[in-house]
Amino acid sequence: MIQPTVAPSRRSLEALDWLNFFLADVRTGVGPFLAIYLATQGWNEQAVGFALMVGGLAGVLSQAPAGALVDAVSSKRALIGGAVGLIATGAVALASGTPGPLVIVVQLILGVAGSVLGPAVAAVTLGLVGQRRMAQRVGRNHRFDSAGNLVAAAACGLVGYALSSRAIFWFAAGLAGPALWALRRIRSGEIDSARARGASDQGASPERLGELMKNRRLLLFGGCAVLFHFANAAMLPLLGEMLAAGQERHAPLFMSACIMVT
Repeated sequence: MIQPTVAPSRRSLEALDWLNFFLADVRTGVGPFLAIYLATQGWNEQAVGFALMVGGLAGVLSQAPAGALVDAVSSKRALIGGAVGLIATGAVALASGTPGPLVIVVQLILGVAGSVLGPAVAAVTLGLVGQRRMAQRVGRNHRFDSAGNLVAAAACGLVGYALSSRAIFWFAAGLAGPALWALRRIRSGEIDSARARGASDQGASPERLGELMKNRRLLLFGGCAVLFHFANAAMLPLLGEMLAAGQERHAPLFMSACIMVT
């Protein structure tokens, strides 16, 4: 028997807006500015590139397991909270002057935690609004995510310019607090666990992996995403490294301007 679905409250939907906004703040503060920070700490180009590669590779390889984990775990909010906590802990470790080998470990953790957030937020969104309203809601999520990126880029640039590149990571760690506040305001009882795993609003079971792999549109979209990351995704960190090597004090401001433009 199909259980009636609880309609999401205005409080939960508004909290989802702010969750996307603050998650963008946290990730922007930790990610693109890392190359600047490592360059100012005396890391050469090869070392910075290796650190960025480790984080990126960890994120790519953990995508599928992260999606499976999101499907398996019933409490999506707890999963998001754990990932945010790991990112904040990694930011604190970087800000505290973590030695070189531990930076690589932190990058591994950040890559895995970051790969969990995307599918977990998507699952919460789907569990709240269902498939019929999913397209509209995803668009709204991205609007708040983009606004968060814009605000975070400007704020991190000003913090790095006024204080130091290291202060950016303290700032990013502090932004985990508002993200967790927004997460807590989403009522767990309104997240339909079956819909969050991909079941239809009529109660059908979630699609299996083999069925998804037969979806040509999905495969084409995935191929385009891979090509984009090969062509463009590493440009901002590399630009940050170049700016830091040439003009240390102004590098965060230049970097934040580039993030806001893109």
